[in-house]
Amino acid sequence: MKLSISTQLFLKSEISEEVFRIISNFGFSSCELWAMGKHFNYKSPEFIKKVKDWSEKYSVKIQTAHLPLYAEDSAGNTFKISLSDKDSAQKSMEEILRCTDALSYLGVETFVMHVGGEVETFLKNFEYIYSKTDCVFALENDPMGFPLAKDLAVLIPEIRRGLKDGERRVGICLDVGHANIWEKPPEKIVELLSSDIFATHISDNDGISDLHHPPYTGTINWKNLLSAFKSVGYSRNFTFEIGPIADTHEQIISVFENIRDFVQDFKEYFDN
Repeated sequence: MKLSISTQLFLKSEISEEVFRIISNFGFSSCELWAMGKHFNYKSPEFIKKVKDWSEKYSVKIQTAHLPLYAEDSAGNTFKISLSDKDSAQKSMEEILRCTDALSYLGVETFVMHVGGEVETFLKNFEYIYSKTDCVFALENDPMGFPLAKDLAVLIPEIRRGLKDGERRVGICLDVGHANIWEKPPEKIVELLSSDIFATHISDNDGISDLHHPPYTGTINWKNLLSAFKSVGYSRNFTFEIGPIADTHEQIISVFENIRDFVQDFKEYFDN
């Protein structure tokens, strides 16, 4: 598995060169970009160019990205990005395509997306998005309970059947913290999803709330979980999605030190 970290840890401020410097200093060569407007202004070509320069300067490849959950329309009004919401679907599709275009310039390979509640509406609108890009999408099990990972295990084959090259371009982002709330133990979900896992979000919690805490601070059995990933032959990114729980530089560094210790404990599972 390839180590990666989400910039969600830095979500309380705009992404900067310092973010890439810290990520690189702790040995990461890959990250997931949290594409939210105030953290990452994907509507600014100048800012996108800066991010690309930082990525290259510190040799941190932006391999995956979490598509925005909220955005502002031309009037400055905030709306929820959702392909399952009929009222905002058209604005959401326009925003997603604008975002994927910007992120593709940065070299993003896989885009993480939430389904929402109205599956039939989502499927129709997702098909439109899919036809306008050549992106790879990973649909995430939701912290609110639907879709669960087991729901995605049924939904993904249905989506793929109607799409050209669907086997290669549509998979699942398994958030192990979400699974630890709704479908524990999460290692059983790894075994269920197997080769359909295209991306991961890694964090710990108490089995009740979506805390997004570092490993060893909750109830996940990490030995069992990592063994499950190994048993299904998972070789893509193992992406720590922590926070945003850090307000200071010292707290951010503390999270990285926790992750470094965790990786050292399980180094045999990760690529050099």
